[in-house]
Amino acid sequence: MNLTPKEPLKEKIIEHIYSGIINEDYPQGSQIKELHLSEKFQMSRAPIREALLELVSLGVLEQIARKGVFVKEITSKDIYDTYESKGVIEGFLATEFARHSTNEDIEKLALHVEQMSDISNDRKKIVKVGEEFHKLTLKYAKNSVLLDTLGKINKKSQLLFYKNWTKLYSEIEVRQRHQKIVDAIKTKDKKIIEDVIREHYFETGTKIILLREVR
Repeated sequence: MNLTPKEPLKEKIIEHIYSGIINEDYPQGSQIKELHLSEKFQMSRAPIREALLELVSLGVLEQIARKGVFVKEITSKDIYDTYESKGVIEGFLATEFARHSTNEDIEKLALHVEQMSDISNDRKKIVKVGEEFHKLTLKYAKNSVLLDTLGKINKKSQLLFYKNWTKLYSEIEVRQRHQKIVDAIKTKDKKIIEDVIREHYFETGTKIILLREVR
């Protein structure tokens, strides 16, 4: 009897599709076929179907009646809405970090900012440190509904960011932008924190849209 749980298999397919879209193995408008994935990974279609349904619900893929599942064409509005939502939700949740954070927490945030400039010319590592930075600001967030929503938005924004990150900001700009968030959190002023984080993401979304328009 096969006792392997479906969840890890589903996640494996999701990560494969994400990587494929980022690397343009699956360009926008291309079809994702259950049979092909089933044969490639030697697994039943059930976890593959679950993975595709989840990605459709996230707006990464789209189901077209009688045709199949395709990589969704991303519009400027999709980008704007994704980053605006991300900024509003993360800004709100990060106010809990400001309320409950210890000196050690703030020091860790500052260390992440330092690491962004210490990793010479390795932009992938800089992005990874940036992800750890934002994850830390959610350490004390308790609203499970907003956290779940943010997690789904992050999945979509990850695709948009990774496909454009080499052209968005210099290493110096990355550090300055995150230092601004640290400074806002230190004020413990709810409005300042929300405004700074919302602007942080709004600027990124706007830059991605502009990059698309000049191609």
